Amino acid sequence: MFLFSITTPPYQLAINFPLVDVTLDNGPIEIARGTHMMSKEEGLRRINSGEIELEPITMQLGDVMIRDVRGLHRGTPNRTEIPRPMVVIGYSRRWLYRPEVSIQIPRAAINTLTERGRHLLRFNPIVESLDSVGEAEVYQSFAY
Repeated sequence: MFLFSITTPPYQLAINFPLVDVTLDNGPIEIARGTHMMSKEEGLRRINSGEIELEPITMQLGDVMIRDVRGLHRGTPNRTEIPRPMVVIGYSRRWLYRPEVSIQIPRAAINTLTERGRHLLRFNPIVESLDSVGEAEVYQSFAY
């Protein structure tokens, strides 16, 4: 008997590494373990019922965290006066299109690229001009 169900295969990993120590005071990420293996609705239900807890993840400078982005997570406030910079690199399957972090490619520029360059950028939108494009990156609130 399975106690969980996978709604999709892993499609994106996030690699986090802090540029300073991450403590409980300066805003660690909180992660609900195991929720990457269930639907978002089931994960939220288990969090709300207390069956699964959001756990703060502290890190030291030099640590690296690799996580499946399907795991329910949230940021916490930095309660200090000192910024807490964190680098996050996303690795996505080639078919995953995230419009909020896409690269807008001017049609004139795509024609100057090598075949390999065009292949690498094939999933990004081609626009007539960058003047007609809004912000290049727009992050939405994914708070749970």
